Amino acid sequence: MEIPGTIYPKQMPLLDQKTMPIYVPRDGIWLRLALTLEGTVRRSSYAKQILCSQQFNAARTRWTLADLTFLQSALELLYNTQGQIRMSTLAAECDLSLRQFERRFKQCIGVSPKVFARLLRFEALLTSLIQGPATSLADVSSHLGYHDQAHVIHEFKTWAGCTPTAFLARAKQRMMQKPIVPDPRSAPIPLYNV
Repeated sequence: MEIPGTIYPKQMPLLDQKTMPIYVPRDGIWLRLALTLEGTVRRSSYAKQILCSQQFNAARTRWTLADLTFLQSALELLYNTQGQIRMSTLAAECDLSLRQFERRFKQCIGVSPKVFARLLRFEALLTSLIQGPATSLADVSSHLGYHDQAHVIHEFKTWAGCTPTAFLARAKQRMMQKPIVPDPRSAPIPLYNV
């Protein structure tokens, strides 16, 4: 007996039914996604809980060709706007309702698009502070859409595991301690397979 309103596999488009392995390029938007996830997890234990690599890697094995197309357009918009885009606008650009967009994004990436947008906005804040230390935290944060200093500090604690002052002090210290000889240890094994 079929339940009205339920979508059965025979009704799904052919692209969504393919379960064969899909080749995902290791450059462009996919490389940026892997680097974003990798860097964030290495900075904060709380972020590691939010962006669980097993959850992401398990979701990635179920991607279809339609998921790749959807993710590529959604991620490009998110990265191009540095996470400063309304979710309703993003959903409309992907030709989905807001609820469908949120559900599909979370199934593919493992976090909601809003959380991922917060992460990208935070990355833009970090980049601005590290590359232009002469600019004030207040100027950079207001330009990126943060409401006040408390909002910025909360985001820093979430995504970097420390306050902005402590993070900048560590970044400055690391820049002064550049090794003369490259580190002979092997590169860390990536947690995220895109």
